[in-house]
Amino acid sequence: MAIWIFSSIIFVNETVASGLKEDFYYDVQWGNVTVGKGFVNLILEEKKITLKIKTKTEGFVNIFYDYKGELTSNSIKKENIWQANSFLSNGITNDKKRFTSVNWSQNSKSMDYKIDPVLDLKKVHHVLKTSLIDVIDPITAIIKLIDKIKKKTTCDIKLKIFDGRRRYDLLTKELGKTFLEKDRPNSYNGNVIICGIKVIPIGGHRLKSKWKPDEDKFSDFQVFFGRTVSGVMFPVRMNLNRWFGTITVRLIQSNI
Repeated sequence: MAIWIFSSIIFVNETVASGLKEDFYYDVQWGNVTVGKGFVNLILEEKKITLKIKTKTEGFVNIFYDYKGELTSNSIKKENIWQANSFLSNGITNDKKRFTSVNWSQNSKSMDYKIDPVLDLKKVHHVLKTSLIDVIDPITAIIKLIDKIKKKTTCDIKLKIFDGRRRYDLLTKELGKTFLEKDRPNSYNGNVIICGIKVIPIGGHRLKSKWKPDEDKFSDFQVFFGRTVSGVMFPVRMNLNRWFGTITVRLIQSNI
């Protein structure tokens, strides 16, 4: 779930010129307390989107969960369809390092991947090879989702996701459209479409967890998609409701 909070970023409409580069900053709060930050770099070419994300925890949460990570994703457009190309992530949690690399074949039907350390099957469910057919990475999933919004004006979709460690199905449902009021200095103010998200775990998730996905509602994880003046559409806010409270991710950008 954490990778979704920080990597649910981007699509650019056809009116935006290729070669666009843009940087974004996200603030992550638990209630009114800042617990994390995200820095996003977008590079758009004619048929390729490169996304780089740096994230870190902040404040009191570092006492028990100190995290820093980097992610790079490349998605390519073939026959007018966005496809997964490569996905790379590095992270350090409480001084423990993790590395993940996933590369898709030329036709995007298969992939090879490397992870370090390997999955501890005493703690997480096994990822079956048979479940890795026609999967994409989380970033390409968001790109395909927003492409559907642009074409169909709805975000109802089902996608098969693999990030090298976790295999899950992603279900999304449109929850409506609204005008999002600015609730923090330089946070987003404008029209948005709200998409509810459910994550259906297939493999790689913990054997023991308080998370019960079969009890999740689409309203528990909401992503608000809006446009900047440059024409870029991407998540401008995300709300995740859990047993410990609500985590809110806000885009903070002075030129919105």
